[in-house]
Amino acid sequence: MPSFFILSTVREPKNCVINEEPESIRATSWRISRGLRMDERFPVDVVLQMDGENKGLAIPDIIANTVQFAIVSNRFKQLLAEHSAAHIEFLSVSIANHKGRIAAKDFFVANVLDQHDCIDLERSDVEQLGLEPEILSGLFRLHVLEDRIPPEAKLFRLKSMPSVILIRDDLRAVVDAAGITGVKYIGMGDRCRIY
Repeated sequence: MPSFFILSTVREPKNCVINEEPESIRATSWRISRGLRMDERFPVDVVLQMDGENKGLAIPDIIANTVQFAIVSNRFKQLLAEHSAAHIEFLSVSIANHKGRIAAKDFFVANVLDQHDCIDLERSDVEQLGLEPEILSGLFRLHVLEDRIPPEAKLFRLKSMPSVILIRDDLRAVVDAAGITGVKYIGMGDRCRIY
């Protein structure tokens, strides 16, 4: 039986952090955190600015951020395209340093489109504020019902909390073997704080 992990990011002082989406996508970026296609809504010249409060300049393969995007390097993009078997819309972005100069051009927002309704609500610790009853507002411990996950699913979003992306253990092994930087995994039953 495969196991699953929440795909997350490491916060290290040496690494950059993205804390704001640019004006050019602000009106439509909610679609990415929900796993909805952007298509022509995503401009070709999007630049994500490193946060000035975080002094790190190193750019890992997956960048920590507060805008609920999976911001990945070309190397990580190629790995996901080849091994994840997921439907992913890769949206090209550049990364600007603290002074506004382009530090990296070959990055992408990996908009994972596959979603599965598989949260074990009895065993998980979640928060539901009722604004949208089918969408959770907080996740503090996750357990999934594996019989609700298709056997081919290696990377997908939680339907009731689409900002959360799950990765299966065999894909995790491929990611780790490739030496992808900046990635962190939260195991089933581990404490977390996701809004």
